[in-house]
Amino acid sequence: MKKVLLLSLSMISLMFSCRKMREAENPTAPRPDLQSNTPLNALADVKVMSFNIHAGIGIDGVYNLQRIADTIRNSGAEVVGLNEIHKNYDATTNYDDQVAWLANELGMYAVFQKTTWKSAIPASGNKPREFGHAILSKYPITVLNSRIYDEHDTHYQGLLETSITIDGHPMLFYLTHLSADASVQAAQRIQLRQWMDETYGTKILLGDLNAIPTSANVQSIKETMVDAFEGAATAYTFKSNNPTLRLDYILGTSNITFSNSQVINTQVSDHFPIVSFASVGASRLKLMQYNIKHGEGTDGVVDLQRIANVIRNSKAHVVVLNEVDRNYDPRSNYEDQLVWLANELGMYYEFQKTTWKSAIPASGNKERQFGHGVLSKYPIGNASTQGRWIYTDYTTHYMGLLKVRISVNANPLYVYITNLGSTAAERLSQAQEAMSFINPPNHTWKVFAGTFSDIPGSPPINTVTANFTDVFAGQTAYTFPADAPDRRVDYIFVKSPVTASNSSVITSEASTHRPIVCDIEMQ
Repeated sequence: MKKVLLLSLSMISLMFSCRKMREAENPTAPRPDLQSNTPLNALADVKVMSFNIHAGIGIDGVYNLQRIADTIRNSGAEVVGLNEIHKNYDATTNYDDQVAWLANELGMYAVFQKTTWKSAIPASGNKPREFGHAILSKYPITVLNSRIYDEHDTHYQGLLETSITIDGHPMLFYLTHLSADASVQAAQRIQLRQWMDETYGTKILLGDLNAIPTSANVQSIKETMVDAFEGAATAYTFKSNNPTLRLDYILGTSNITFSNSQVINTQVSDHFPIVSFASVGASRLKLMQYNIKHGEGTDGVVDLQRIANVIRNSKAHVVVLNEVDRNYDPRSNYEDQLVWLANELGMYYEFQKTTWKSAIPASGNKERQFGHGVLSKYPIGNASTQGRWIYTDYTTHYMGLLKVRISVNANPLYVYITNLGSTAAERLSQAQEAMSFINPPNHTWKVFAGTFSDIPGSPPINTVTANFTDVFAGQTAYTFPADAPDRRVDYIFVKSPVTASNSSVITSEASTHRPIVCDIEMQ
C-alpha cells in the first residue's frame, strides 16, 4: 500500500525576476511548430491521464468508485490528474475519502487540493468535508504549492503544483479545474500562466479547462506548450453519453513529445478520461531577429501595430529587437516602444540602452533611451543572470552587447543581442570584443543575434562563425532595404548543441529591415 500524502503549503520553487507583460488580448493561433515529434534519446517516459471523475458518479447516476479505479488501472497510467473528487464530502458519495480509497486500491501515492470545504459533522466521521482535485502517481510526489485563484464563480478553483521524478528526471505536474464562466476563466488563466512561469523545469498541465481548444483562454495557455491532442478535432471528452466538446487536457512544455494519445470511451463519469505517453527530450522554440527602426516602415510612417502584427503572425516565442526607442524622441511620440510591444503581445522583456538623454516633460520625465532588447513568451532570468557591455570602440554613438537567460522548460537558453557600428574597423573590433564575452564555455545553450551591418564573409561575420553557426549559411537571405533587399545585415547564430532549422526571411515593409526567423532545438 502506497502512502497518501497530505497537502502542504510549503513551496520549493525557483523564482525568476524580469519585466512582466500584460496578458495579450489576442492570443496566437495554434502553433504547428510546437507539435509533438518523434523524440530523440528520451530522458524520461511516462504515461499520464487526465480524468474528471464527477465524484465517481456515472452517466447512469450510480456512485461506484470501483469503476473509476478499474478505468485508471486498465489504462496503464502512471500519473493521473483527477478533477471533482470528494474527501468525506457528501451523502451522495457516502462521505467516502475518495482520494485515500483510490490511492489504496491502486497502490499509488496521492496528493489533494481542496477547492470547496464545509465543517465536519458526525456523518463525515467528524472530518472536514472537502471537494477538489488530486494527483495519483506510481512515483513519490513532492508538493510545491497549492493556490486558489483570485477570481472564482460559485466556488473556489485552484492550481495544484507538484514535482515527480521519472527515470531520474524531475518533472513538474500541475492540475487545475477552471471556471465555466468565460470572464472568470480569463482571469484564472492569466494567474495560471504567471504561477507556472515561476518554476523552472519540464512541465505537464492536466485538468478540466472548461473550454474548447479554439477558445482564447485555451490558446493563451497553450502558447508555450504542446497539446497531446493537437489536430485531433474529435477528441471530445464531454458529455460521455453524447460527447460533442473537448474540455479536458494534457499539455506539456516543448521538450515533451506526446504519442498514443487516446480518449477512453467509458460512462463511469460524465467526462471521458484521456491518456497519453509523454517522452522528455530536447526543447524547441521559434526565434526571430528584427531591426524595427523605431517602428518606421519603408513608407516613412511610424506604426508599432504593424510591427506587433508581424511578430504575432510569425508565432515567434523569443524576439530579438534592434533600434528600439524608449521615451526617446518625437519621431516615435516619446513612446516606450518595448513596453508597448510587450503589453500588446503578452511577452516578457529586457533591454540595453546604447544611447540616452536626460528626461524632459515630453518624455513623461523618463530618461530617453535607444538600444536593443528581447521579448519572450518564456520567463527571463533576473539581473544576476544578465550582462550588459558597452564596446570599447565606437564612432557616432555607443554600441553594446546584451545577455539574457531565457528559461525554456528545463533548459536555460542564453541569448546575446547586439548592433554593430557604422565602420568596418569598429565592427571588427566590436565583434572580437563580443566573442570574448560569449566564447567562454560557461553556458551550454547559446544564441547570438542582431544587426551586424555587414555581409557574410566579412571579417566581423567570420569572427563570429569561427565559433558559431550562421542559421542562413549558404543562403542569400537579404534583409535590407526591406522594399528591395540587396544585402544581408541581420543575423542569427547558434552554438552547438543548439541547432536551427526552417530559417526564413519574412517579407514585410513595416520596418526598413526584414525580420528573420528560425526554429531552435536545444539538444
